[in-house]
Amino acid sequence: MVLAGLTLISLPFVRLIFPVFYVQTFLYDPSAIVLFPHRLNFTLVLVASLLLFVGFIIPLIRQNKFTYSLLVAFIAGAIFVFYLSVLSYTYIGKERVVSHNLFDGKSFQWTEIKEVALEYYQDDTGRYEAYNFKANDGNSIRIPLNGHFLYEDKSEIYKIARQNNVLFIEQEKN
Repeated sequence: MVLAGLTLISLPFVRLIFPVFYVQTFLYDPSAIVLFPHRLNFTLVLVASLLLFVGFIIPLIRQNKFTYSLLVAFIAGAIFVFYLSVLSYTYIGKERVVSHNLFDGKSFQWTEIKEVALEYYQDDTGRYEAYNFKANDGNSIRIPLNGHFLYEDKSEIYKIARQNNVLFIEQEKN
């Protein structure tokens, strides 16, 4: 019961801190222009914490081999979901651009990129911007702008694109 209570109390803190802590500790690069976890990571941490909470509550219902087996299964599931919560991140550095989403990741060296398009688009909810990095082989990485992008970051991306002879365009997308 105590473990379930501690899990429930720590849930908001772990949810907010864990993805950022992981990215800034284990993936940190001083030459990074932009490095941030995806929103999905925060949801996965919430799911993992809820799995732990439910797992710790199960033995309170009845204490037998089956409920302890369920506890172990829930803890294993929570650990796996915590692992999934560190797999998604975006990195734009001076050497490469990486967008990793769970089990699917794309990475381009700046020398492999032929065009960077800063796309503007508008829908019913507002105006949005996204970078689209297009590689020489036809693949691309699309990275929506969010609160992690500062004005200085945008100008740094432009500067690095120019240094690597990458075409930089701004366009409105429909």
